[in-house]
Amino acid sequence: MKDIPAALPPREISRAGAALVFVSFTAYFYLLLFTLRPFLLAHFTLNPALYWFITGYFLFIPLFLFAARGAFAEGNRGLGAILAALHVRPLTKKDWRYALGGLVLAFALSGLIFAGALLLHRLCGVPMLSTTPWFMEMRPVRGSEKLLLLAWLPMFFFNIAGEELLWRGYLQARLRGRLAWPLCSALWLLFHLPFGPGLMILLVPVIVIIPFCFQRTGNTLVGVFIHGMFNGPMFVAIALGASA
Repeated sequence: MKDIPAALPPREISRAGAALVFVSFTAYFYLLLFTLRPFLLAHFTLNPALYWFITGYFLFIPLFLFAARGAFAEGNRGLGAILAALHVRPLTKKDWRYALGGLVLAFALSGLIFAGALLLHRLCGVPMLSTTPWFMEMRPVRGSEKLLLLAWLPMFFFNIAGEELLWRGYLQARLRGRLAWPLCSALWLLFHLPFGPGLMILLVPVIVIIPFCFQRTGNTLVGVFIHGMFNGPMFVAIALGASA
């Protein structure tokens, strides 16, 4: 019996095929927001954050499973082979340079966008960018409510891992040509359409930087690091009332 290789040759994905996956999950995102979320609001009295956490589980776990299923369908068997097929490997010095540099650049550019919006608001009366999605209500957690972060952690894992494994490790890695990363950036921006225009504008830097860094390194963990460090600490700071 022949040994199974670490990762079998990936199947090439067309641009139309990649776009179909992004559009389908964006439509599914909207479906959850207009079906599951209203159901939860109508039938359960919960901390406002939990409505998003539960919706997030239903959104991001399927992304995670879709990526794993795609690698499995290529003939990869075993966790190691599936991770290799999804371009998950230890970070090299080059990977760390892109990961750290990309994170700093994402924060800097998003900060500049926010500062520019604030300046336009004060000088010209332009409405400020809304950074809170309409479907997400966060209030600082106090006392025993801090245990809610335990419900958030697994959702956060599937959020970051699900998106990066699918968008980068599976789809972008199987697109051919130099335009793969700009296409994935545009499609990933589309996926954030439910968050509203204000947040989408602020997220443009990270949405462009992560696909570019993956294109240069071919390592999904680079995107996981940037994405996780960009999203996680800010959410925890807001949840703990650091901005209050």
